[in-house]
Amino acid sequence: MSVPETASRLRRRRGIRVVWDPLDLSERGTAWSVDPRDALARAVVEARSLEDAVILVDWARQAGVVLDDDDAAEVLSRKHADAAGLVAWSEGGAESILESAAGTRLRCAGHHVRRQVPVGRSRRIIDMVVDGIIGFETDGRQHHEERFHEDRLKDAAIAREGRIPFRTGTLMVRDTWEETAAAIDALISTAGGPRPVAHVGNSCLPRVLGPRGRRHWRLAVPRRRREQELPTG
Repeated sequence: MSVPETASRLRRRRGIRVVWDPLDLSERGTAWSVDPRDALARAVVEARSLEDAVILVDWARQAGVVLDDDDAAEVLSRKHADAAGLVAWSEGGAESILESAAGTRLRCAGHHVRRQVPVGRSRRIIDMVVDGIIGFETDGRQHHEERFHEDRLKDAAIAREGRIPFRTGTLMVRDTWEETAAAIDALISTAGGPRPVAHVGNSCLPRVLGPRGRRHWRLAVPRRRREQELPTG
């Protein structure tokens, strides 16, 4: 429960956590809830892991709670400055928690990840391309059970472009990720290693730091250069 920082005489009730927020925050919300953007700013810093925080940001992008990278950075930094670095870890286009979690884990392992990549001239879209070589699809059974034939056609299109199609289900991400990641590494190695890719949206990821105090995850904040950078070339 969010209350103004001037609130007093509040009774304790089991199962309810009271948070004292600045007055301007309550003015942006309604009589019974805070603004979703302010809720997002608090939720990401209180998330149990970086992965959970990125899932929240991916959801906020998909739902239109934040508009673009600059807008997201402003919102996310309201509680802690380092949370703005989640913009680099997140990327628009994640259509499920499963996809968001898998993409974050792959990036944490050092892989280059691009989301929502078109296949040739068709309207088909790959969930993720990993290291320029794996066409990675995250299939929830309920959503894909009636699309079996269409998914096979997509796999064939991915192969024709010189990539390796690889599909995972909920259990492969949630319960057996270690084996799933090992299979991805093996496929990349068999294909000759990662391909050169344009590091757009996946370069200069803020370094993940260990927990401190109530924070379960933190990101390094880039240092600002004091001197003026000279042009190169």
